[in-house]
Amino acid sequence: MRQGVVVLSSIFALIVLFGCGGGGSSTSVVVGISPSSASVAVGANQQFTNTVKNSTNTAVIWQVAGVSGGNSTVGTISTAGLYSAPASVPSPAMVVVSVVSQADPSKSASASVTITVNIPGGVVTVSPSSLILQPGKTQQFTATDSAGLAVTWTATGGTITSSGLYTAGAATGSFAVTATDSQNNVGRASVSIQSPGGSSLNYTTWKNDNLGTGQQTKEIFLAPSNVNSANFGILFSITLDGAVFAQPLYMSNLSIGGVTHNVVFAATENDSVYAFDADQAGAPLWKVSLIPAGAAAVPTSLVGSTIFPTIGITGTPVIDPATGTLYVAGETLESGNVVFRLHALDIITGRERGGSPTVITTTGWQPLEQMQRPGLLLANGNVYIGFGSHGDHPPFRGLLFSYSAASLAQVGVWNVTPTGTEGAIWMSGAAPTIDPVGNIYVITSNGTFDGTTNYSDSFVKLSPNLTVLDYFTPFDQATLSASDLDLGSGGALLVPDQPGAFPHEIIGCGKASSIFVINRDNMGKFQAGSNSQVIQEIDNQVGGTTGQQAPDACFMTPAYWQQTLYFGANNDVLEAFTLNPTTGKLSTSPTSKGTYVFDFPGGQPVVSSNGSTNGIVWIMEYSPAVALHAYDANNLANELYRSGSLGGGAKFVVPTVVNSKVYVGTASKLVVFGPI
Repeated sequence: MRQGVVVLSSIFALIVLFGCGGGGSSTSVVVGISPSSASVAVGANQQFTNTVKNSTNTAVIWQVAGVSGGNSTVGTISTAGLYSAPASVPSPAMVVVSVVSQADPSKSASASVTITVNIPGGVVTVSPSSLILQPGKTQQFTATDSAGLAVTWTATGGTITSSGLYTAGAATGSFAVTATDSQNNVGRASVSIQSPGGSSLNYTTWKNDNLGTGQQTKEIFLAPSNVNSANFGILFSITLDGAVFAQPLYMSNLSIGGVTHNVVFAATENDSVYAFDADQAGAPLWKVSLIPAGAAAVPTSLVGSTIFPTIGITGTPVIDPATGTLYVAGETLESGNVVFRLHALDIITGRERGGSPTVITTTGWQPLEQMQRPGLLLANGNVYIGFGSHGDHPPFRGLLFSYSAASLAQVGVWNVTPTGTEGAIWMSGAAPTIDPVGNIYVITSNGTFDGTTNYSDSFVKLSPNLTVLDYFTPFDQATLSASDLDLGSGGALLVPDQPGAFPHEIIGCGKASSIFVINRDNMGKFQAGSNSQVIQEIDNQVGGTTGQQAPDACFMTPAYWQQTLYFGANNDVLEAFTLNPTTGKLSTSPTSKGTYVFDFPGGQPVVSSNGSTNGIVWIMEYSPAVALHAYDANNLANELYRSGSLGGGAKFVVPTVVNSKVYVGTASKLVVFGPI
């Protein structure tokens, strides 16, 4: 309860006694006390000091006595003058602390002490306690008084009604809303009035960074306090010519046609790339088709894909802001043959750069059975492109290509199973990840494994030129492979450097319900009989046991923010696990979780925040309804927002959160959410 200073209903005369014996002789003992009055809360202390003049004997005696308030306990005072108020009093009270000269007990000095008490109704709580609003927007505040007293509302930076309805003013900045009860007890809330968007943020790669964290930590507007159905929703949507499996990308402040735009880029399974104004509905700023004359996107019936009705651009493109180039891989059907090409497009015009496009090929290449599912990675001056299969139809290989970003010349190719079969790299759309020194990480799927040339069902570390540096393979790889339990159904998260025993970690999970925490500096390779060589294995904590493709667990890459990992597993609720930076280990069970079950295939979580505050986890639902969900990153039990159905969807879709808006692709649209 709030401590309150009490004005007593009556004033008690306090006589400060200074020694005057001997008819005012200058040799009389004089005693003083400091401070001469004090206000002390129940249970608190106050130090008093004394002076003794005109005596060589300066010893004193400290005393305390009650004056008012009906208090049966007046507190205590030590021989050194430290007064301790009683733990409680039934009403405001006053006591007198006295100091008496031992040389002349008739000489003393006194101080008054007011003991303050817990005032009924002394706690006022305002909700919400903090808030970000746009100019002109409203927010209903409520106040809870512990004694049920009414409150009076006041506000800065805007206006507030007697019922607590606040309207933000035009000026931006930090302001306060205050609720005051009849006993002058006060509760406050902070209000930040801001205009959404308007910064120079870019979002240029799958899940926003090359570690795969999925965090965007420069979101100054969207917060748990304003992402709700009253203040957040669909701003507009744009119909496209195909399904959008690739994550939308974003560049701010581009001059196109003599006008500056924030631009969102969307790619479709009809082999089209669009550039739109990111802030308002309208015609494309530009649109290009990657289909050559006389060709077409690839029909599902030809390749037996789970993507329908056509396959074109599936993996998320990547943008090089330095050169203004968007790199994208397209799949087309040309004279009965499937062809894959890497394109380098000017982000201002959409035109092909010099040397673009280039046909993707290698020795033994059989493109009919291959699928370009992972996002593209731009690193080491190269573009890295991963391949798996359409529905496990043989023959296919897991392959990772690298092409020079400058010339589009092929630099290298890594075959997961050069003397075996399968070993797809698909990772539910995740891009390969890269550590600060340029090494690349992927997780492969079922197929041949021997640990020398074939690396199916493994976490693999590759050099920039695609030679194997290290790997981890579960001891039961053969069982996993025979049961189609792809380890590589999920992507590889590289944890930002940690201060403890394991500064460099990689974390991921696959169809089997195991989360692996692995030391990137010594991944452990293969060990018969157990996985004890890894930092940690957590079993049976993610993924549901019923539903489509149960018990397959992970078709996603966890997101990371503030030492917490967020998992959107198959047929399961959204779950958070805390990462201990000292031990390098995750909590063995979720530290918070949502209540809504995401059916097949779960979702790909990302996080927006303003640094270490206002964290929100965003995740798309694929079935039974295609919808955007938002959760409080500090407590997943608090679902902030859930959209209505967005129509048909695409698997493994990742929301793009940037400059106060959220961009998501569906089976036919680009949908844009933001403050309303």
